[in-house]
Amino acid sequence: MAKFSYSMTDAEAILAFKKGFMGAGVGNIAILKDKGNEFVLGAPMMTVNVKFKDGICETKASLIGKTLLSTVNTKIELIDGFKKIG
Repeated sequence: MAKFSYSMTDAEAILAFKKGFMGAGVGNIAILKDKGNEFVLGAPMMTVNVKFKDGICETKASLIGKTLLSTVNTKIELIDGFKKIG
């Protein structure tokens, strides 16, 4: 589990997040579900949940999804405007 802060609106942060996870290059992780402020990434039974709320982005993973969690956290940290806080 990790937390990131961002200094943009939730809508701008979600758009930056989606752009950061688009494409078919090496290391890209699929967005399985898009519920507005909540996303499920990974593959079936290997999921990472990402939530956006009031300037904070939180990630958490299922048991097997923890293998993808560090990759997701790194990709989020590399998006302009996101800063890891926990």
